[in-house]
Amino acid sequence: MRVVFVSHSSVLEYHQQKLKILSKNYGVEIHLVTPPFWYEGGVKTQQFTGNSEIFYYKGKVFMLKNRMFHFYYNVKNLFKKIKPDILHIEEIPFSLVCWQFLKQAKKYNLKKIFFTWENIERKLNPVYKYFYKYSLENSDCAIAGNEDGKKILLKLGFNRKIYVMPQYGINFSDFKSEKKLLPEDGEDFKIAYMGRIVPEKGIEILLKSIEGLDKIKLMIAGVGEKDYEEKIKNIIKQKNLDKKIEWKGHIPSKDIPEFLNKMHILILPSVARPDWKEQFGRVLIEAFASKVAVIGSSSGEIPNVIGDAGLIFKEGDSDDLKEKIKLLLNDKNLYLQNIKKGLKRISENYTNDKIAEKVFSIYKELLNLK
Repeated sequence: MRVVFVSHSSVLEYHQQKLKILSKNYGVEIHLVTPPFWYEGGVKTQQFTGNSEIFYYKGKVFMLKNRMFHFYYNVKNLFKKIKPDILHIEEIPFSLVCWQFLKQAKKYNLKKIFFTWENIERKLNPVYKYFYKYSLENSDCAIAGNEDGKKILLKLGFNRKIYVMPQYGINFSDFKSEKKLLPEDGEDFKIAYMGRIVPEKGIEILLKSIEGLDKIKLMIAGVGEKDYEEKIKNIIKQKNLDKKIEWKGHIPSKDIPEFLNKMHILILPSVARPDWKEQFGRVLIEAFASKVAVIGSSSGEIPNVIGDAGLIFKEGDSDDLKEKIKLLLNDKNLYLQNIKKGLKRISENYTNDKIAEKVFSIYKELLNLK
């Protein structure tokens, strides 16, 4: 089978892992369409073209950096040349890109899949509403990155099959297998926050929760809005938390396994806003793979990702978070049990191998193959 796969985020080598597996393990001929570059985390990143298993198409695009807006020129010739069986598009379903590829795929009578992370109901302008409606009416199935995304598609009247899985998984081989699971005698428990330094990530709740706790060290890894970073640093000084907190700044993706290997607990304290809520929380599965115990808020997709492999506290409630931290500090069996469950949850749901397997089963179903 031949698949045209459209995804701006797949300019990154790491984001091509499932495509590589689809080709190598399942014989899918993947034609990857991306812009020549993308701004990942604000950094201009050139398209990676080093996987021999993938056919690359460097699209000619118009792009507005600040609005993350882009569209492709000459999409029609691409379909003529490749003659695919399936269009798989990982772009916002109300984007111009999604519309233009679906429109061409419809002319060639292809099977069509779109992916969406959208987990809040947005007020869209008439043009985006039209694109969204077109995507829903002209796709054969959808993949939602979270349960709320599925609910929104159903509410909007999408009456075809909807699968729920993340866009990308992890590779166990990227994470260290050897680790001291518990602190040595006299050492502190190392607690990690890793993510953007922005209000919706709930960092202020986390700071409040560690007041009065002994034998802990909080590592804050990430960057964000400059003014908000200064606000967080001032709170730390005002609350005399300096000795309990170490500010790590940005950690490159390749260094995340090394960082998490030294941690004992990871906390994701996100708080929903009218225009945002946690769509997945990739740090959670990275922590699972690193044998780190996990605590997350009840916000967005966090509880669904954690399942029974970690602790959930009430969104915005620092007292509840403190109690959950104390549970892990004081109950060695619970702590070790959660680490074991986290590894199992990764193996069953969140590796790139598992995601590629699920995607291939969708392709077979679309093409009525056994």
